[in-house]
Amino acid sequence: MSLHEDEGDSQGGSADVCRSEPGVSGHRRDAGKVRAGSPGIALTLCPISAALFFGSLIPVAVKFESAVLLPSVYGAATGLPVLVFAVIIALGAKSVGTAYDRMAAFEKWARRVTGVIFIAVGIYYCLTYIFGVFS
Repeated sequence: MSLHEDEGDSQGGSADVCRSEPGVSGHRRDAGKVRAGSPGIALTLCPISAALFFGSLIPVAVKFESAVLLPSVYGAATGLPVLVFAVIIALGAKSVGTAYDRMAAFEKWARRVTGVIFIAVGIYYCLTYIFGVFS
């Protein structure tokens, strides 16, 4: 059975296996939709940055015939705070992980010491109040 059959298959049903044009995959057809929606997403998520980019930077880049340099510098400069915050969050997460590991090690010994103290106090109370040893 070929992938582009227009007639029914051997069981009598229709063969809707692949009706796309030869050489065009579904992924490539959907890529145009993603590219078309990108400016809308940019305007939705960060309208001030998009307004600065499309309203100020593009006319200046066209005026000075800098199609690559000015937008690249703008992109790097606007991405720098994101990079800084990502590093801060990553280091903070690492610090939290280290603190958790230290707390877990401390908790292991603290539980043992607390258990020994409770047992010792329990023995002292039994000896004092039940058996009258220390009264």
